[in-house]
Amino acid sequence: MPSILTANVWNETLKLAYKKKTIFFLVVTLLLPILAGILLSRFQHGIGIGAIAAKDFPIVMLSLFTSIFLPLFVFMGAADVFSGEMGDRTMKNILTRPLSRFKVFASKQLALAIYIAAFLVVALVASMIAALFFQHFGGIGMLSDWFLAYGSAFVPLLVLSIAAVCLAQFFSSSSSALTVSILVYLAIKVAAFFVPQIATYSPTAYMDWHMLWVGGSMVTGKITSIFMFLIACSILFFTAGYYLFDKKEL
Repeated sequence: MPSILTANVWNETLKLAYKKKTIFFLVVTLLLPILAGILLSRFQHGIGIGAIAAKDFPIVMLSLFTSIFLPLFVFMGAADVFSGEMGDRTMKNILTRPLSRFKVFASKQLALAIYIAAFLVVALVASMIAALFFQHFGGIGMLSDWFLAYGSAFVPLLVLSIAAVCLAQFFSSSSSALTVSILVYLAIKVAAFFVPQIATYSPTAYMDWHMLWVGGSMVTGKITSIFMFLIACSILFFTAGYYLFDKKEL
């Protein structure tokens, strides 16, 4: 029999699956690379200039997904499963089950992690299909780079989701949590543009971490230092988020 934690992770995963917003994001993740690939390949063929090669297209799409699209889903998911359930008082029903608050908190966080991984898989498959529309397709030799890039992108997105969950504990409305999360994310990005030193201490600055994994010359030392920083951030945000969640009165 599955453990209580496993059962609740599955339950949280299904709750997210039934949301129209999740289905919308999944459909867009699937269609966006394919449509972009078709339009871009036709445009390049029409002007006779290849601005983006087939081998580069999945990486270009991944940069778009990790900088804008998937962070938006992460903020939405964190707001819905925590602030939203606090606002509509369904969180109280979950806590009447034989589950500790830690298991409830962890299962919701794990469900978000599952969706991040699933979206990255869908985005990779769609981008690989889209790359077939380009002339002189040479993507087979780039498969390892593509898998490394999309796999490594999971780490900063997971840390971002943990930070978003921590921030969501301050709100009892999903719309408020979502709005503030987006504004904070944009504010940090803009601030880092004017004050580059800020980027060193912000996990949002490493959404393009996957670029270090491609190109055949991996910078092992830099990858390791960034990984340790992201792990430290995830521990900090997870601990703070759980502390706030545990102290909430329902």
